[in-house]
Amino acid sequence: MPTWVAALVALAAITVTYVACVRPMLRGRGHCGMPGESGPNPEVDRQVAELREQLRVLRAQDSLDSGRVSSSKPTPPAEAGRAGDADG
Repeated sequence: MPTWVAALVALAAITVTYVACVRPMLRGRGHCGMPGESGPNPEVDRQVAELREQLRVLRAQDSLDSGRVSSSKPTPPAEAGRAGDADG
């Protein structure tokens, strides 16, 4: 293969990479190869929030099962410092 053909193939690859990946990234319109994913997806955000909550619950349950956390309810603070007890 002549050198000029290899140079044209390389130039074409660089041009396609720039047009399809670099330019959209610079404009903030998404990621390389993903033209339809330009903004935040509320469905994905909801699923991530649900999974994080489920993970939090499972970790708390694991802590209770292993005895690392006391299962008794904490005692409330003393009531001496309430705002309604002041004179006036």
